Amino acid sequence: MCLVLTILWVSLSPAYSADSPQLALGDKVSIFSDKAYRKNGGRYFEAVGNVVIISQKDTIYGELASMDQDTMMVKIEGNVRIITKDMTLYGSHLEYNITTGSAIIKNARILTSDFNLVATSLIRISETEYLANDSEFTTCKDCAESWSVFGKTIRVKVGKYVQIRHGLAKIKGVNVLYLPYIVLPIMGKRKTGLLFPNISTRIGEGLAFEQPIFVAMGDSKDMTVSPTFWAQRGYGGDVQYRQRFKDLSWVEFNSRALNDTIYEPGKSGLSQSGNEFFRYFVEAESHQQWSPDIGSHFRYSGTRDLDIVRDHPQYTDRKILGSDLGLNGHVNLRRNLFTATAEMNYLRNQLYSDPLVFDRSYVQTMPRVTLASTPYSLIQSRTPGLQHIAVGFDGTYSRFRQVDEKDDVFLRNADRLSIQPYLMWHLFTWGPVSVKSRYTLDHQDYRFLGTQPGAGKSAGLMRNEVSFTMDKIFGLAYEEKIPLKYISEADIQRLRDKKEKGLTPIQETEKESKIIGEIEPFESDLAAENIVQVRKSYRHSQEFKFIHHYIPSQNTYGNKQFINQIKDPVNAQQAWFDYEDAIRADEFKYGATTTRTIIPPRNTAELQWNNTLVRKVPKTFSYLEDDKFLRDNFSYNRIGYFNVSQGYLMNEVDDENDYRSRLTRLWLSAGYNADRWSLSANEYYFHLDRKNIYNLNLTRRFDSFNVFANYNYNGFQASLLNTLSVGGQVRPTDVIGFAIVKDMDLEAKKDIRTIYSVDIMPHNNCWILNLNKRESLVGSRYSFNIIFNFGDDNFDKYRNDYFAVKRM
Repeated sequence: MCLVLTILWVSLSPAYSADSPQLALGDKVSIFSDKAYRKNGGRYFEAVGNVVIISQKDTIYGELASMDQDTMMVKIEGNVRIITKDMTLYGSHLEYNITTGSAIIKNARILTSDFNLVATSLIRISETEYLANDSEFTTCKDCAESWSVFGKTIRVKVGKYVQIRHGLAKIKGVNVLYLPYIVLPIMGKRKTGLLFPNISTRIGEGLAFEQPIFVAMGDSKDMTVSPTFWAQRGYGGDVQYRQRFKDLSWVEFNSRALNDTIYEPGKSGLSQSGNEFFRYFVEAESHQQWSPDIGSHFRYSGTRDLDIVRDHPQYTDRKILGSDLGLNGHVNLRRNLFTATAEMNYLRNQLYSDPLVFDRSYVQTMPRVTLASTPYSLIQSRTPGLQHIAVGFDGTYSRFRQVDEKDDVFLRNADRLSIQPYLMWHLFTWGPVSVKSRYTLDHQDYRFLGTQPGAGKSAGLMRNEVSFTMDKIFGLAYEEKIPLKYISEADIQRLRDKKEKGLTPIQETEKESKIIGEIEPFESDLAAENIVQVRKSYRHSQEFKFIHHYIPSQNTYGNKQFINQIKDPVNAQQAWFDYEDAIRADEFKYGATTTRTIIPPRNTAELQWNNTLVRKVPKTFSYLEDDKFLRDNFSYNRIGYFNVSQGYLMNEVDDENDYRSRLTRLWLSAGYNADRWSLSANEYYFHLDRKNIYNLNLTRRFDSFNVFANYNYNGFQASLLNTLSVGGQVRPTDVIGFAIVKDMDLEAKKDIRTIYSVDIMPHNNCWILNLNKRESLVGSRYSFNIIFNFGDDNFDKYRNDYFAVKRM
């Protein structure tokens, strides 16, 4: 009897050991606790107090644990915690299978660096897969009520994605959207699934709801399908396909299609038409770099009706590059001695009265082949007058075709061969003085369809130049290490003050930090033994040029009808295929900005004064890069320029008594770029007409706001232009930002387009709400977009680099 009591007491008595486990099953399972009990001959084990179980790659904590060695099931109660290599799980009750690693957790919570999840029950299927019931998912770390998605069932695949069925999106605890099925990425690789919907509204048209579906078709290709419901217009959607073949070789396809219940050709109101009109817009673009010497680029844009540009500007504005649609592309070959390019265009004119009809009078270029040589040196010596002589040529073959020529008063179907051989002669350079000359034979030959005779024109263009250059360098660019003991307290304070102005590396780190609140920055520069002092230098370069433009010979021959149409002073621009058709001596007389602003080439003296300010900064020294201290040790930036050009006609003029009749346009060009400033101006002043053509651009950055403006003006009546674009961004606090862009036609006294934008960016760093309002000549549109933080770089850039991201 005494022996039985002794055995029973030993088997139920607690065991104490701080260094050794209470139970060890081989090398894979160890259990530590304050107290431990064994029953049923040791097959049943209980641990009490500060229980720690180490099972393979998992570490489990709790207050009370029991294990049945027959089933290898462990039940743990009280402040349960499981730590794996990827996450930490919390719960009130755990049933854990030591053999398989599967588990069931009650009142569970998952914490990772990427997401949080709370569930009434959580099943661990494997080391990387979990199934949660009646749970909420969010990527917010410290903001449980910021945004979340409640799901009846949520399947988590660690490092891949989260599948949510019967989801309910919540913002600040308020239910906002039911989602029958959604997949959210929590991985480095892309995965097929639903993206967050886009919602917009337009006055008179109601809401538009777009649900993007992302399809990952491989590491180098994907597709996004976006079914869309426009409340008044009907159903449709967008499709985007992208594929990358190799570096600099890719293809992208975008399209929008819908059955529109409002639109009919010629109809401008928003009432229902009674029919469904199928509309589409398509864009396809491809770039291929076949080899280092051969590349190609093709782009196609097309639509059934031209009015889709008016009705869907938020989609088409970014995809239309000019006043026409269609196919254009080129293939380029580059060699040491020449470059060859073949391009073609088949375009649809947007400026046409009937939105469904192709403008058959539009002239197409099919194809254009260009061949250009690099200059070939004939003589290179030190002999004055023969220092360098080189020759080369530029040539282009173009085929112009008009589908319907019968109603056109001009000849439109032609083949044009344009050749410009040239001779460059550098006579000498003596100190800052340089003298050189260039002669170009500009020749065009035309062949027409049918029985029409050919035509041609040629001109010799001579340009003689004398230049004088002088530079002045301010300062010396170098990097110096100064021992801290030689730095005075006043210099240290100036260094601190300098760091407080603008964004220093320390402040940038603070803004990008995910820590809530602020901490005192550690000034590592002041704690180091040496302080690195970077000195910059500046170079001001001035160049004075005297240039004489002269045409020693010029002639035309052949088809009188064509020669007359390109000479016609009233209709010449309409009769040209492009500016190469112009008679060179008279090209400057025509109204286009491109031709009007050139120097008359017949017999004109031009004086230029060009100024450039360059900043030179030493690069960071690195012992890991060979010979970097000898070469590639500086960076150069042009921070400012100021250029002046004025021509003077030397041939006979209409009014010899008026000096203005001899002065050509005056050209002024200036610009300045700094860390927060960007300013440029370009002006042409015409003395005889007393007219101006100018352009102004301004951008100014401040700590909390940014402003920008662009002004264009053309005072000639035939090309009258007076437009202003202004905008600004302001971020008064870290939580909210405002932006506005306004395009105005000052001549017509109308606002072309105005876009308002508001960004709400909570401190929780979990989501950003973007609100937009767009007003244009065709109506107003409202839209909003919620950007969630899934741990990618785009969210951080959108939030932290507010003034650098285009939001509208």
